[in-house]
Amino acid sequence: METVPWNIVTGCERLTPGCDNCPTYWAYLKEGKDYHPQFNVDVLREPLLNDVPTNYLVAMGSDMFHEAIKLEEITQIFEVMTLATCHTFEVGTKRIERMQVMSERHLTWKENMIAVTAVEDAKYRWRIDCLREINARRMVMFGPMVGRVGEIDMAGIEVAGVVVEDWGKARVIDPEWADELTEQCQEQGVRITNSVWLCEV
Repeated sequence: METVPWNIVTGCERLTPGCDNCPTYWAYLKEGKDYHPQFNVDVLREPLLNDVPTNYLVAMGSDMFHEAIKLEEITQIFEVMTLATCHTFEVGTKRIERMQVMSERHLTWKENMIAVTAVEDAKYRWRIDCLREINARRMVMFGPMVGRVGEIDMAGIEVAGVVVEDWGKARVIDPEWADELTEQCQEQGVRITNSVWLCEV
């Protein structure tokens, strides 16, 4: 299954140290583009026009749960994902609290949708707990790693991956950090993906 970005939301805002080397931000800066998050209604129906089963990375390089994106816009995105049953959608966010609250009150996750969050070091392990509360297929991407994550509870998580920067001024990580995560995931029965932002379905 081909994996492609669905740029339904573009632009973002720095949230954590893991964002500092974001290639999307630096590309926008270099080109003089506005990096403020925006909903791109012109590509909303894009998945519905594609009849070839595809794995869509939703708002890759951005965050559709940024506060600038309205509930009604997020709802429209979910409506399209619900209709596009032949596709898989990976919905990633670092703003996992907003994803959790909206999921409890307004959003319904279908089998073709995967809720994803990023954990860059031990300070952000709590995001896994928030993700676990969402009634969806769940994926954790550890990275881009900026420190040791340490002991993790992966109960309820379907798949995980470790992201090592290989772009921009890539930050060097201790290989033991990644090995520790991989071992824990294997021990807890969580499938490991070797691809960045790719859930092999």
